[in-house]
Amino acid sequence: MASMYNSHAELYDCIYAFKDYSAEAESIRTLLQSRGVSDGSRLLEVACGTGSYLAAFTRWYDVAGCDLSAEMITIARRKLDEAGRPDAPVWATDMRDLTVDALYDAVLCLFSSIGYLLDEESVRAAIARMAAAVRPGGLIAIEPWIDRERYQAGRPHLQTYTSPDLYLARGNVSELDGDYAVMNMHWLVVPRGGPVTTFVDHHRLWFCPPSVIERAMRDAGLTPTWLQDGIGRGLWIGVRG
Repeated sequence: MASMYNSHAELYDCIYAFKDYSAEAESIRTLLQSRGVSDGSRLLEVACGTGSYLAAFTRWYDVAGCDLSAEMITIARRKLDEAGRPDAPVWATDMRDLTVDALYDAVLCLFSSIGYLLDEESVRAAIARMAAAVRPGGLIAIEPWIDRERYQAGRPHLQTYTSPDLYLARGNVSELDGDYAVMNMHWLVVPRGGPVTTFVDHHRLWFCPPSVIERAMRDAGLTPTWLQDGIGRGLWIGVRG
């Protein structure tokens, strides 16, 4: 697991401060309403990270979340407490091993989290577990990793964050290794009072063919639909029969 998701989880929300989770949650709510998932429904976010989507979704849904990283879950619990939902269940688990005590109306997996599953067997296992967690007539929604054709190997990237107490810089050059995107993120962390630290965060994501997700959904008893203009990188919607 990349260190940003465990030993440096506290930096995640800083480096992604530009991301408008509230607006994206509004868009997802509209999409769910159009497919019969009404306000007040039970919603589970898989790979919920630090809980920014979950905190936004508390305005409309009975939420729950899970993530592989216990450190991210700790932050998510704090956000749910602040949102007035200290009772919302959040727990650490691998999405390939997901089990639930009661079925949900919608199960979401956002921000390309599924891209960290590096082979077809893993993707199929995760989708099967998500499908098993949703009620008949409910749906799962998955935001995939980008297509290989859109990935630009050799492209430089730099993100920064500044506050009165913390400066961050994260830079990398996109790499390609066969069917995988490789991103070695070099961090510079400058907190008030020091010390200045650096570390390298390693990320590897699979360019999963769309046909794999579509077939996995069908085999799990879902009717799949691809929405190019969903949110972010598009959405796969699977409705359970």
